[in-house]
Amino acid sequence: MFINVLQEYLKKHKMSNMVAFVDPAIIGAIGCGTIGDRSRALSIRFKNAEPGQIFLLSYNSANHWTLTAVNPDSQMVYHMDPLKRRIAAEEWIEVVDNAIKLYKDKAKKFLKKKIMWENLAGVPLQNGSKDCGLFVMGYMKEICEDKELKFPEKWLRRSHHAYDITELNAIRIKWAKYFMKKHAT
Repeated sequence: MFINVLQEYLKKHKMSNMVAFVDPAIIGAIGCGTIGDRSRALSIRFKNAEPGQIFLLSYNSANHWTLTAVNPDSQMVYHMDPLKRRIAAEEWIEVVDNAIKLYKDKAKKFLKKKIMWENLAGVPLQNGSKDCGLFVMGYMKEICEDKELKFPEKWLRRSHHAYDITELNAIRIKWAKYFMKKHAT
């Protein structure tokens, strides 16, 4: 639902052709099928990509949320883990890589030799053990507000970026207001 808030923001600021989202319900580790099923679903989502468009994939690996930003045309993938600042699990890498290959093959586009993954170790680091979803929403918000999409340069190297309680509460409030607006009786 937070994605809907961000989509409204992108539309309002005429950035819908720069950033798109993928429903986590079709790519998650649990209940979304095999690696092949998830890769096919993701490649279909890439099908109508604008040149240079970034897709934001919030991914749950069973008990932890991370964010992956994918530019399928340039075969560039950025991974953001709020807890450990580590690169994605092998299964997730396989899902995304296969999706890019399928997308390129179906679109009859040239596939470079290797899909490049960057771990953005400079993202704000999660302190607790239960706020990973809020951090992923914060990353998505910052990316959507960056009209030049300079997030890789901002977060490439380890840093001391942090979200304070005020910023986390703002994310909670924005999500709660949207939820109440759409679903309260």
